Amino acid sequence: MKIIPNIIILTILTFLLSASCGSGQQSRHNNHASIPSETLRRLNTTIAKAPIYQEKKKIYIDSLKNLLKSGNMPSSQWEVLIEIADQYRQMNADSSMYYAEKAVESVPEDPTGFKRIRSELSLVTALSTAGIFSPAVQRLDSISGLQLTKEARIEFWKASRIMYSYMLAFVQDHSKYANIFREKYINCDDSLLVLLPETDPFRKFIYAERLVNDAKWEKAKSQIEELLKSNPVESNIYAMSAFQLALVNKNLGDYTGYVENLSLSAESDIKRCVKEGIALPTLANWLYEEGDLENAFNYINFALEEANSGNIRMRTVSIATFMPLIDEAYRHNIDSSNNKLLAYLLISTSLLLIAIILSAALIKNVRNSRSKEKKLEATSKMLEAYVGNFIGVCSNYASRLDQFSKLVTRKINAGQSEDLLKLISAGKVNDEESEEFYRLIDKAILDIFPDFVEQINTLLLPDKKIELKPDELLIPEVRIYAFVRLGVDQSNKIAQILNYSVNTVYSYRNRMRNRAIDREKFDVNIANLGRVDDGLASYLG
Repeated sequence: MKIIPNIIILTILTFLLSASCGSGQQSRHNNHASIPSETLRRLNTTIAKAPIYQEKKKIYIDSLKNLLKSGNMPSSQWEVLIEIADQYRQMNADSSMYYAEKAVESVPEDPTGFKRIRSELSLVTALSTAGIFSPAVQRLDSISGLQLTKEARIEFWKASRIMYSYMLAFVQDHSKYANIFREKYINCDDSLLVLLPETDPFRKFIYAERLVNDAKWEKAKSQIEELLKSNPVESNIYAMSAFQLALVNKNLGDYTGYVENLSLSAESDIKRCVKEGIALPTLANWLYEEGDLENAFNYINFALEEANSGNIRMRTVSIATFMPLIDEAYRHNIDSSNNKLLAYLLISTSLLLIAIILSAALIKNVRNSRSKEKKLEATSKMLEAYVGNFIGVCSNYASRLDQFSKLVTRKINAGQSEDLLKLISAGKVNDEESEEFYRLIDKAILDIFPDFVEQINTLLLPDKKIELKPDELLIPEVRIYAFVRLGVDQSNKIAQILNYSVNTVYSYRNRMRNRAIDREKFDVNIANLGRVDDGLASYLG
């Protein structure tokens, strides 16, 4: 009986082991390295604080808006409008366009013309961020033919660089226009490398990015690491540099560094409320390929929500291209997890049922053991009573034998042999001894089986039941069957014990069978009455 539960438990453990082995095979490619969990935990914490950073940014922008209401000089008003447009550019493209247009309309007198150029370029950048490229290109072309100061030319090439980088990201190398936009982007970098001083951080970044594009990994790495050390975390240069260092690390086979720097770039974007960052979607895509679907799904959704809330159209388009892949894989993973959860639930339920069954069996065994203990205790008490009565009978007989021996000796010494012979021949001594013997036997039987007469009556016909006299212990028939109940069922042996003739025992037994409900099984039924003393039969032999 113990084999079946063991087989069931072994089967369940085998299933659990198989399920555990299968759950580890989620990566779509060979893992390059273990995913740095501490880095992702830090990034997740930063994402959770995004509303706090956005609220701080909003408070700062609102403070700038309050300056517009204070009636400052036109020049100051223009500077505030440009600042608001710049602050909104990577946070909310529509708001950036609105304030850039206001800046174009509010340009104060400026002999150099720089402020008008700066306003137009601010609007070009806002339009590019929103993915509205046609009017952005038109405004940029209208400026390109003008005679510009060096400062204005630097701003012109910066705005052009932003526009062409967005246009390149929009087409994603899937169009013949990609090469055109890439060439224009490189042309912007070339112009800025000439115009910007060598100490300028942005020039250093452009140079480092050029090294990355030329696959000069080690040199690019040292240049970018210097940029990261010399620029604050919450700056555009830092975020862009961290992204470029991530690309370098990936190409050098350092995937832990790849994830770390993508995370740093994404954190910098989040802290600055930049909603068009590329680091987080890139990290989501890599995590998807490595099988970390939960983080991949969370990151890509966060990036898409941020792009949508800021109306960053070109980033929304680029994210949407691989969003369905991650979404489908994540939902498939959820379905698989649900199936496993259901399987584990069924297994747990099965184990619970097995535990209940085993507990019930244990309780039953305990109860049976206690019942057997009680029966054994009762049997032990019966044996003690039987032995006590047996010793009492033997002691009584020894005492009476001693008395009879003394009587015989006394009669012989007194010369009363004839009186002794008459006493024995009359049977007076035998009758007295027999009566006393039967009285002791009946008492011993009733000590062992107090309700033996009532039990026998359950086996007899209604009109044949035994009725004892008030001063009567047992009748011979009951006395004989008491020994049958004790396991002594041979008539000759019963006759020897009770000093009856064998014929007398046969007669009494037949008389009782004739009164029984089931005559054929009467002796067997007697032997089975109230079986709590199984040890008595073996004791009696």
